[in-house]
Amino acid sequence: MPDRLPLNLPLLSAASALLAAAVGASYAYVDLSLNRMGVSGTAIGLNAAMPALGWLLATPLMPWALRRFPGKALLQGLLAVAALAALAFAALPDPLAWMGLRFLFGGSSGMAFRLVEYWINAASPESHRARNVGLYAMAFSAGAMTGGMITPMVGIEGWALPLVMAALAAAAGMVFTLPRGGPPPVTVAASLADRRLYTGDARLALAGVLVLGMFEAVLYTLMPIYSVRQGLGEQWALWCAAAAIAGQVIMAAPTGILADRYGKVRVVTWSAALAMATTMLIPLTIGSPEALLLVTLVWGGFGGALYNVTLAMLADQFQGAELASANAVFGTIYAIGSLCGAPLHGLAMDLWDPQGLMLSSAFMFACFLAVALRHPRRAAILNSR
Repeated sequence: MPDRLPLNLPLLSAASALLAAAVGASYAYVDLSLNRMGVSGTAIGLNAAMPALGWLLATPLMPWALRRFPGKALLQGLLAVAALAALAFAALPDPLAWMGLRFLFGGSSGMAFRLVEYWINAASPESHRARNVGLYAMAFSAGAMTGGMITPMVGIEGWALPLVMAALAAAAGMVFTLPRGGPPPVTVAASLADRRLYTGDARLALAGVLVLGMFEAVLYTLMPIYSVRQGLGEQWALWCAAAAIAGQVIMAAPTGILADRYGKVRVVTWSAALAMATTMLIPLTIGSPEALLLVTLVWGGFGGALYNVTLAMLADQFQGAELASANAVFGTIYAIGSLCGAPLHGLAMDLWDPQGLMLSSAFMFACFLAVALRHPRRAAILNSR
């Protein structure tokens, strides 16, 4: 594979932000609508797991799909599925149907993001790869945050929000047609059993994305509950979740730039260490909402770095079909973390209410650090690679 494939990062980031806005708008829309339908909390939680299940089942198919279809055509097909599924929410207001629709919407959107990440990873030179992935992650987080803000402005009644979601997915599809090139084709099969996927940098990358998938359940689902149980009002609790997302937006690009300059292993390890330390500060700042917001912003930023830096690490080790397979494994591990995170952290909160959430969060980062300290080049943690 050539070192330099066509890459228009601004257009890819803009298209990803549009699609992320559609996904961000879908969360509150679906959950609040199901609540209005009288659906139980357990059923709402099961419905909320459908996007992650879609990622888990669809992402391993990416190398196979890239061997049979042009990358851009595949992207357009996935976004068409997402747009139609968004419209079907309004056309089929039935809780059982919505499980299938959320599976389709989440699975197609998630696979589109995996394709874009593969495109950026494969087309970026190693010297700027983490920065490029960080800029993409910043655009993604900003889009998701914007989508969450659209929901209260548009409202969840009728067709308005599904039309907005479908329009955002369609607009993303239009922007994706503009850049030259596309996700690199895969001409040969690559084995997902390749042991290199589970050693060295790749093992550290997979451990990082597993932790990140579990960590996002804390930020988006359980942190507001933790804040309320600690005596804060619901508005402050929502601001805490927003601050965590803002941290991911602000710090994605800087951590990527630092990773390119000082080494990905070093930066991702220190990010995890600082995220673990910040976790311990949260109970101490709960009495000052302003300080809590600042700490949560830093917490989300350092925790989120585990995604963009570890994603860039994969392309340092794999190319071509191997990179497509590595990206598929990466997305699958992320989906497993997303599926398991909320139940495990919720159980910890139930066992020690509410500080169990902070304990399980710190433990998760500690497990990652244990993997990092077993890295074959442990000196890379303290010195440039």
